[in-house]
This record gives sequence, structure tokens and C-alpha cells, in this order.
Amino acid sequence: ILRVVKAITRKVRQKFSKSKYKVTLGIFVTTRIRCSDNSGAKVLFVIGVFKSGSRLNKIPGACPGSMVIASVKKGKTKLRKSIVSAIIIRQKKSWRRSNGSHISFEDNACVLVTLKGDLKGNHIIGPVALESASVWPRISTAAKGIL
Repeated sequence: ILRVVKAITRKVRQKFSKSKYKVTLGIFVTTRIRCSDNSGAKVLFVIGVFKSGSRLNKIPGACPGSMVIASVKKGKTKLRKSIVSAIIIRQKKSWRRSNGSHISFEDNACVLVTLKGDLKGNHIIGPVALESASVWPRISTAAKGIL
């Protein structure tokens, strides 16, 4: 009976985990990030991270492939001051991949999505991290370059 319960909890844990990879957290709550799609938003202010858990005095963090809740600071007047969900596609902080290489980007960037993971814009501007493209299939189809 215990083996069956452990197997179920592992499946649930894998299904709802935020990323397949262990990546160094580079974007935290109160970070301003650039929006790299044609949805109309330009600058977002991170106010929460999905599935980050909670711990006293620990600031929730995100990495490429994580979904965040943000408010739009700059952009079209229809979107300004609204709360949206977004997926991180690039981060400035370098991280180590399993093959031993280190990677980082010039800026922190994200794309606006619905809660199901569908993109609100049509195309993505700039490269996308491999970690976010492998977790979110809609991003991998819209991305021009995956690094």
C-alpha cells in the first residue's frame, strides 16, 4: 500500500513542478522585467511566483520556465495597472546546465500568457532559453531562436 501512495505522489509532484531543470534563481519579487512579445506591455513588475512555496523571510524567486504574476508598469493604456501572468524566457543571472556549460542573457525578459499557457501575443522577440521552451510547448513553437 505504501508503494502505491509513493508512486502517486511522485507523479503528482512531477506534473505540477515548475521546471524540469534545476536553474539558479535570477528574478525575484519586486523585479522589473521586459516583455518580449507584441501583446502591448513593455515593462512588468513581478508581484508573485507560481509554485514557489513559502518560508519565513524567503523572497520568492523565478528562473527561465517559471510562471509569475506581474503588474504592467509601461505599455498600452488598456493593459497598464492590470495584473497579468507571464512566463520567464531569459534571465541575466548565469546558470549552469547539466552538460557543464554556463549561460546568461543580456536582459531579464518574459512573455504574457493565459493561466493555461497560451500566448497573448503572436510572436516572441529575441532568443528563448531552452529550459522555458522545453517546459512550455507554445513558447517553443512561437520562438525564432532557442539557446
